[in-house]
Amino acid sequence: MFKIDLLSNKKAMERFMLFQFTVVMITILLSYKMAFSLTHIIEQNIVYNMIYGILGFTVIYFLHELIHIVSFRIFSKGDKPTCQFKLGLLSTHMPNVYFKRWQYITIMLAPLVVITTLLFLLFSVYAYSSILFIISFHVGYCVLDMYFVTGALNSKVKLIEDTEDGILFYTEDNATYRTEVE
Repeated sequence: MFKIDLLSNKKAMERFMLFQFTVVMITILLSYKMAFSLTHIIEQNIVYNMIYGILGFTVIYFLHELIHIVSFRIFSKGDKPTCQFKLGLLSTHMPNVYFKRWQYITIMLAPLVVITTLLFLLFSVYAYSSILFIISFHVGYCVLDMYFVTGALNSKVKLIEDTEDGILFYTEDNATYRTEVE
């Protein structure tokens, strides 16, 4: 068994947030480059992009967590996930429920796929530059989910538990024990 818990290590959390910021900046650059090659962008100034980007991301943030909640409920066969505010962020967890690797990966990647697809469809109709900022902020936030997915991609991981204290990855030895106990 191994555990991922970024919130307990302040230095690791600071590095991770810097990495997320870098991903946001790169995503803004690449999305502008791609959008200019595909369509005419309705350019707004940087202040509007930032204001609309942050306000839009705030709405998207709650939609992101709602998709996690729905996914957790589907794969746990109706169990209700716990939600809590930690360091000013809403987080969703399913303690005492064990997911298979493919289920957990689906739960973690569902908001990235659904929301990014919806935002790109919205951008194809309304090509405002602030939508690119919303997309970029969301992709930066999804880096945390993708980080958890990398733990699940370990071939020895069989079961995953998402707790308030971190993500627990059970390897083959622990997974056999867990399924026998339940």
